[in-house]
Amino acid sequence: MHDAYEAIDVLKRLPLAIESIANRGHVTLLVGTKPGHLLVYNVKRKMGTSHIDIDLERSNRSFSRKPIQQLYVSPEFKILVSLSDGVVSVHDLHSYQLISVIQRAKGATLFSADLEVFELNFIFKHGAYALRLCIVVRRKLQIYFWKHRDFIELHNDITLPEPPKAMAWCKDSICMGFKREFYIVKLDGNDAIRELFPTGKSMEPVIGKLGVDQLILLKDETSVFIDSEGEVTNKNPFTWSDNPVAVEYYAPYLLGILPKYIEVRTVEPKRLIQSIDMMKPRVVASWRNWTFVASTNHIWSIGQIAVEKQIEQLTAGKEYEIALQLAKSCTDEDRSKRIQHIHTLLAFEQFCRLQFAESLATFANLSVDAVQVIGLFPDLLPTDYRKGLKYPGEIPTLKNDDLERGLLALSDFLMQKRNETLVLDQQKLPEVYPMMGGNTTVVLKRQLLQIIDTTLLKCYLKTNDALVAPLLRLPHNNCHVEEAEKVLKKANKQRELIELYRKKGLHRKALHLLLQESKKSKNEENQENMIEYLQHLGKKHLDLIFTFAPEILKLNPIEGLKIFTADLAEVDSLPRKKVLDFLSDISPKLVMAYLEHVIYEWYDTTTEFHNRLATSYKDTVLELLNKYEQSIPEGKFSLTISYQCPVELQETRNKLISFLEISMHYQPERILPDFPQKKLIEERAILLGRSGKYQQALALYAYALHDLPRAEQYCCKLYDQDPKANKDVFIYLLKMYLTPESLGNDGLGVECPTSINLHAALRVMYVHVNRIEASKALELLPDSVRATDIHVFIGKVLEKQSEVKHKLQVLNSLMLSESQQVHEQRIYHESNKCKITEERTCPVCRKKIGVSAFARFPNDVVLHYFCCKDKNIKPI
Repeated sequence: MHDAYEAIDVLKRLPLAIESIANRGHVTLLVGTKPGHLLVYNVKRKMGTSHIDIDLERSNRSFSRKPIQQLYVSPEFKILVSLSDGVVSVHDLHSYQLISVIQRAKGATLFSADLEVFELNFIFKHGAYALRLCIVVRRKLQIYFWKHRDFIELHNDITLPEPPKAMAWCKDSICMGFKREFYIVKLDGNDAIRELFPTGKSMEPVIGKLGVDQLILLKDETSVFIDSEGEVTNKNPFTWSDNPVAVEYYAPYLLGILPKYIEVRTVEPKRLIQSIDMMKPRVVASWRNWTFVASTNHIWSIGQIAVEKQIEQLTAGKEYEIALQLAKSCTDEDRSKRIQHIHTLLAFEQFCRLQFAESLATFANLSVDAVQVIGLFPDLLPTDYRKGLKYPGEIPTLKNDDLERGLLALSDFLMQKRNETLVLDQQKLPEVYPMMGGNTTVVLKRQLLQIIDTTLLKCYLKTNDALVAPLLRLPHNNCHVEEAEKVLKKANKQRELIELYRKKGLHRKALHLLLQESKKSKNEENQENMIEYLQHLGKKHLDLIFTFAPEILKLNPIEGLKIFTADLAEVDSLPRKKVLDFLSDISPKLVMAYLEHVIYEWYDTTTEFHNRLATSYKDTVLELLNKYEQSIPEGKFSLTISYQCPVELQETRNKLISFLEISMHYQPERILPDFPQKKLIEERAILLGRSGKYQQALALYAYALHDLPRAEQYCCKLYDQDPKANKDVFIYLLKMYLTPESLGNDGLGVECPTSINLHAALRVMYVHVNRIEASKALELLPDSVRATDIHVFIGKVLEKQSEVKHKLQVLNSLMLSESQQVHEQRIYHESNKCKITEERTCPVCRKKIGVSAFARFPNDVVLHYFCCKDKNIKPI
């Protein structure tokens, strides 16, 4: 407790019984007596003392013939409102002459005034005022407002269940206290009276104002706060030592006028501040910060002690919440610094009470250096730096659950500060304050973010290590590398350490650690992590990829190749030529697999890649063929693919043949010399055909492979590709069958037979009659061929020629008919005449045609030639 107010005697042993009082600050005190006298006193208080001089300025004995029950002063309107003998009167505040009497309010027992202040706009320095008056007349409420020096009716009368004993305004509501219940009525047109709660054992209800939009109702010794809607606003009401007879509020204090003394309390936090002994106080009057309390014949002034002195006492007693409220009411130059200092002391005290959430929330709203807040916790800042920091008191030692709760609250505080700092544009931080004088503060944005992120990492390791990895993956991670590395190693967080290296660009360290993990336990997950890491490096770190990839490729070639084939932008950016050369030094199979992905998945048309894939297939096939030759008896080997061949050999050779047939981007003349003449005959035939050497390709099919159907298929394929350019391909095939001696053996790559194959030649002529020039084919036939052998061929040729002739005749007839129709149309159109007279005008420009160039439309409309060029013009 501390001394917030002091009671000073103003009037002692007044000979007249005091019935009511009112004041106008520290200047004027008005006393209404039981005999009806109005006493006006001048009040003066000497600065720096507790002595008050009071002089009787006026004694108006004829003010009323009955006791003056109520007085209300309105300095804004310069009037005095009084209630005496059931009459509400209005007097001038200076001359005390009667201005008016509210005639309708005769029989009044109680009134309550309300002064509203309206801020007009920024032009006016002062607001506008409105004075409302509520009067109880028997069981009616009468509502008035002051205008033109008189009270005018504002609202219809409101009927009450009984006359209230206490009453107060709260915005547009009026709260009333009856003998047993509190009620409230809203002046919104509905005028419905709502019951609130009982008054308690006391039959004298008490209502006090708590600001503009709040009232305090006394239920015996208990205070209940309500708003203008009648809703209870405080869930935990506090209790007075006795039943108050009146209550006054001066932030942050609540004064309760009790029968034997005055209690001074605070609403938040709930504290008993002071008790002031006083003999039987009955009535109270207040205006701004001046309060007068009166008994039957004694008046006291309740003056507040200097705020600075109170704050000094409160901070010494660690009552920072109350000190802070008082500091906010000050208007001196040191106000902001004083509030900042008390806020800091309050936050530190909350921390010492282990109220971490409240403490750090207070620190978050202050401009206190965040690093010094971190220093409140152990093992988060370097020891030497933390020892150099000063604090308002001794920091409590945190352990176990208390430490964990504190670190959780600190994590939220740091994340808030981090977000606030990141959005700053400048690199220098706004002004921050040290927790104590002499402490240095962090002024650079980058340095603060580094400390915050590193501290967050330490907090998460101690409270929730699942948040460590997400913190390290943040786009703007600013953890101090050496410090973070040390704590992560100590906690054995290998994955998180790798993430730290990755975000900081220390890829070599990260890859060494990943490689060690892969070697320690040949776990597929460890290998996948390393593969994934290498995939995201990109071409900028190609040397690192080539350094660490061989180990993974040896451990798991199939998955390891994904380093270079994954569907990622970083992988796609790698230079494929360099990757291919790198894989060539490791394994031919990897080369072949990589090229397959590049060509078939990425649709790369680079000639070199297609050449190398064909060569890779060829080398693999030859290698497998050599093994296969050594494993079978001599003389049993076949040049064609056999079902007896190993599966790998068959699959690889099928890939090679398919690739040579499909791909259009390799250079056949360049890779052909690498294919041996005695083994890969079919492949050579494809390459010879691609090189334009059709005769050699056909010779290989027919004589080396002895596969006549394949030779025919090859001819069909060539003919279908370009019938005009390859119209003689079947003639080449017939020559090989009928006149092999004319071809010779040079350049074919195979020895031609000396005997003819008439049966095969006749079959080709019969099947492909529509693709063979008949005259050339007949010239190749030997003289020994009988007419009966070729009569089918001759018949098909004649049939074809007859069909062609018939089509030409039909086409000729159609063309003649069309020509005749065109001729007739020409005659028809030439027969129409167009006469241009001197009066004929152009419909577009409305000018005469004259001798200008013109155009005539089929509907006989004539325009200037220039006018008809516009496509938007349509002749009518």
